[in-house]
Amino acid sequence: MMERMRVVVILGTAVILLALSARLGAQRPSDDPEPGIAESLAKERAARVSDLRYSLRFRIPANRTERITGHATIAFILADAGKPLALDFEPNGLGALHLVNIGGATADAPLRNGHIVLPPSALRVGANSVTIEFDAGDASLNRNDDFLYTLFVPARAHEAFPCFDQPDLKARWTLALDVPDGWETLANGAETARTPGEGRTRLTFAQTQPIPTYLFAFAAGTLFI
Repeated sequence: MMERMRVVVILGTAVILLALSARLGAQRPSDDPEPGIAESLAKERAARVSDLRYSLRFRIPANRTERITGHATIAFILADAGKPLALDFEPNGLGALHLVNIGGATADAPLRNGHIVLPPSALRVGANSVTIEFDAGDASLNRNDDFLYTLFVPARAHEAFPCFDQPDLKARWTLALDVPDGWETLANGAETARTPGEGRTRLTFAQTQPIPTYLFAFAAGTLFI
């Protein structure tokens, strides 16, 4: 009798543990990438993503205590759309994610462990376009009262804006900066247009040749005058 009761208790405990495990699994999606940029994640993305292009726009306030707002359109060819795709974005509490749009439709793409997880239901094999509205992180922008400059080496671009922050995914970059009047700017591409208005100036820069995230750069401020 005691032996039978012991077996019943063991079986009951096993059932409870299995139920708890399943519940925890539901609360922690297995598709969530780990914090940081693991080698396995980088290899997986390099095998899936090609023909990468970034179009970035930043509005830089005169007051360094105000957030830098950003807009990114990331276009790429995807070889496999059967599983989530992670973009890197870790603004260290100083930035925020506001909107993710994939292929013209708003997407449920949460920010988890320093990554924006793009759902496979919104992706497709072939050409994809992801538009993101965000507040930029400051850590790798080196903000001062009247200037800033980027320093994305070795893999710090994702501390400022969403991207695939790995050196083997080179991309063509297009940049626009909206800065206070009196500020000058530098970037990888040549300046192509300058439009003043309402105490600010918007500048656009030519598309670059394919370069990795750590070589993408810009600076803005009064130091260049």
